[in-house]
Amino acid sequence: MEWLMLSTHTLASVSIPGACFIIFLFFLYLKIAAMRPRSPLPPGPPSMPIIGNLLDMPRRSAWLTYKELSRRYGKLVYLGAAGRGFLVVDDANIAVELLEKHSVIFSSRPESTMVNLTGLEWALVFTPYGSLWRRQRRLFWQHFHPGVIHNYFPTIQQGARNLLSRLVISPEKLSEHVRYTLGSSMIKVTYGLDVAKSKDKYLSTLERGMEGFGLLAHEYTPLFEVFPKLSRIPQWLPGAGFLRHLAAARQATYALRDIPWRAAKDNIAQNGAGHSIASAIIEGLTELSTNSAADEEGIAKDVAAVTYAGGIDTVAAQHSALCGFFVAMSLFPEVQRAAQAELDAVVGPDRLPELADREALPYVNSVVKELLRWHSSAPLGCPRMTTEDFKYDGYFIPRNTIVVVNVWSIMNDPEMYPSPERFWPERYLRDGKLNPNVRDPTSIAFGFGRRICPGRYFGDATLFIYIASILHTFRIAPPYDENGDPIHIRPQYTNGFIAHLEDCRCTITPRSASAEALIRASEIGI
Repeated sequence: MEWLMLSTHTLASVSIPGACFIIFLFFLYLKIAAMRPRSPLPPGPPSMPIIGNLLDMPRRSAWLTYKELSRRYGKLVYLGAAGRGFLVVDDANIAVELLEKHSVIFSSRPESTMVNLTGLEWALVFTPYGSLWRRQRRLFWQHFHPGVIHNYFPTIQQGARNLLSRLVISPEKLSEHVRYTLGSSMIKVTYGLDVAKSKDKYLSTLERGMEGFGLLAHEYTPLFEVFPKLSRIPQWLPGAGFLRHLAAARQATYALRDIPWRAAKDNIAQNGAGHSIASAIIEGLTELSTNSAADEEGIAKDVAAVTYAGGIDTVAAQHSALCGFFVAMSLFPEVQRAAQAELDAVVGPDRLPELADREALPYVNSVVKELLRWHSSAPLGCPRMTTEDFKYDGYFIPRNTIVVVNVWSIMNDPEMYPSPERFWPERYLRDGKLNPNVRDPTSIAFGFGRRICPGRYFGDATLFIYIASILHTFRIAPPYDENGDPIHIRPQYTNGFIAHLEDCRCTITPRSASAEALIRASEIGI
């Protein structure tokens, strides 16, 4: 009562405009107080005025910086910059709780300046959660669910055999050969198009178009995401070279979407519909009305391009993983010997492995799992965005918070995977069978919840047959210096949305004359 009397007396002693101003401030305070979260935000580094945590945002090897922040602040770390909130998740169980059990809130994608600048806004992986994404994903899933993957086994297996043939001829071109065979297989599966042995226009389109994915993790990315108006700087100004690079990447990305689609339509019109995803989609479009077909073709083209480009789960990620596999085998020869012993016993010397052999090769399967753990091709996955306010474990997570899962850190958690720096497939086995008590890295590497990679079964099958075929026919050793001494390669990652090992040098030779003969007998147009 005394407070009320004092307030009334204070108001009475000031002018009417002054009283109105005081009342305005009072209601403004109430509004701000109501907007404040009742629970605290997750912990994080101290925020600076205006720029928030902008200086804490990593410019290179973000997964390492986020790991260090998690050591200091916990498994959930919150940062804010220019009105945007960022939540870093460094725990597999928390990722499952948020992204799977509450997937309705955690399944969208943030509006990204860099995605738009690189021309990747059409890609399924970056589409915000909603009706368009559901239509895209439904169409994609029709061609990649477990019941239809076997249709692609012949193409996948032939891609692996083409890689073997190329490695016999020029093993020093490892990265180029891996990229070629993966890309040609994807073009065949997606568009039904055959590629040239060298300088193929479709593979060139793929290479140029994939540059946009690499730019998403450029050191300038945080600046453009926090201050999107920087993208409006005239490209002719000195120092705007990065904007010109983005413009070129955007044009290449659109070409990636359009050129092979038009070629597939022309090929079908001239030669009839073969077996490919594009032919199946186009056949479905002809059954629709004119307006519906025109509407759906844009989505179909996007889905085909996503399949072709592969994003983080096929061409780029598999290329990264397979090059990492060669390095792993050169560093851990005991793993190579154990896998080859299993292949010799199951497959034998007279044929190459097939996908039908997979169940009989538990150790090789474990090699694939360990590769996904030991070499995280997409160390931070793809960011999510919350669509509602959410409370978790006493913390308040605001709407529109960008959520990043530190996949690399989780895969290197010594409590989950003891001695994480060691490539050790035996960690997944018990009595010759998979150990259910060890978390399967595929449950992390391919994402969580509704945004889990829909091409994961295709990608997993591709990795298996390539790895099994390579181990069955080649011996992989470290590179050697001019004195014949082995060079120890220290795995170091490049900076990018898809992380590659900086140095993939190794020595690749056929295991025997009979192995080389087996490879040459499988050659079909390398």
